[in-house]
Amino acid sequence: MIDGKLYNFDNVGLYDGLFVLGDQQTETLWSHMTGEGLYGTHAGYRMPVSNLLQMNVGQALTMDPSMSVAISDHPFRGGMGASLTARYDPNDTDIELIRGFVVTLGEEDTRLDRMEMGLGIWDGDLHRYYPVKTIRANGNYLFDEVNGEKLLVFLDPLTSTPMAIYWDAKEVRIEGRNITLDGGYSIRNQQIFDNQGNFIEVDRPQQMFTRWYGFSLTFSDPDIFE
Repeated sequence: MIDGKLYNFDNVGLYDGLFVLGDQQTETLWSHMTGEGLYGTHAGYRMPVSNLLQMNVGQALTMDPSMSVAISDHPFRGGMGASLTARYDPNDTDIELIRGFVVTLGEEDTRLDRMEMGLGIWDGDLHRYYPVKTIRANGNYLFDEVNGEKLLVFLDPLTSTPMAIYWDAKEVRIEGRNITLDGGYSIRNQQIFDNQGNFIEVDRPQQMFTRWYGFSLTFSDPDIFE
């Protein structure tokens, strides 16, 4: 909904190696990461966007037991996106971006390898990138502070993907699929529970698990957590 009017969106192409959305009503081009209108009638307008969290079906149903789950009875292989990589492997640094993506890239930030995987977060004017290899080197979690709030970044044991929550943790223990925090709290299925098993709602910064080129071309000169 934009100004009370329903819009329909399609993937219409690539810009900076990222898929670009286009609405059918005004043909405005939109960033799928920030929700900002890039070109056209609504250029500069910013739609509200939700976090894209990687999770399995069990984790999704933990978040919302009434959620409908669509499971295809046969595999689907699409076009350009499918040819980028056959599978996700956060340790694969040798994968190359196909030429159809490369030719759309602007001037790249070479502080990290183009295909480095990591978690990008943004909160107001702060843009920060947490490489997966840095999180792994720190025991699969790390502490940070964003705009005065304590942040916990960790690799989810079930999906091996990073995520960030605002939480003032002093100790983290990861054993198999279990994450235990100080104070008797624990993380299960990407949710926090107290020692009585009660769900605790937490805030999260805007975040996306993405490659370095995509984040750094969307947000100029972002911080890199080291």
